[in-house]
Amino acid sequence: MPIYKCSNGKYRIGTGGCVYDTHKKAAEVWAAILASGKMAAKKVSYDYDGVLSTDAGKEKAKRDIASGNLVYIISARGDKETMLGTAKDLGIPADRVYATGSNKAKVEKISSLEIEIHTDNNPDVITEVNALPNARGVKFEETY
Repeated sequence: MPIYKCSNGKYRIGTGGCVYDTHKKAAEVWAAILASGKMAAKKVSYDYDGVLSTDAGKEKAKRDIASGNLVYIISARGDKETMLGTAKDLGIPADRVYATGSNKAKVEKISSLEIEIHTDNNPDVITEVNALPNARGVKFEETY
C-alpha cells in the first residue's frame, strides 16, 4: 500500500498531497481508489540475474511495490530457492517467484500470468515479450 507519513504529520497516497489526518483514512481512500478500478494494480515482473540481483533492480521493484503493483520474479533459472531470500526481503510472496528453466519458458510464463511489464537485461527476452499481445518488455538499466 503506497501510504507515507509526511513531515507535517499528515499522510499521503503515493506522490499525492499530504492531506489525510490519519493512516487509516489514507488507507480507506486508497482502498476505494483500487475498488473503483480507476487505478488497478499492474502485474509487473523482473528477471533475477542481472536485474533483481542488483541494488538498482531491488530499488525499482520496491518502487513498483510501493505503487501498489503486483510484483513477480520470473527467471530462466532452474531452481527458485536461491531467489526466495531476495523475494522475502522485498515482500514478494514465494508463490510469485518462478524459475522456468529457459528463456522460452520464461516468456511463456510471462504470457500465461498476463504480466503487463517485464524488466529484463536480455535483449532477446525483451524482443519476445514485446511480441506478446498485451505485454511490454523493458530493458533494465542500472541507473533507475
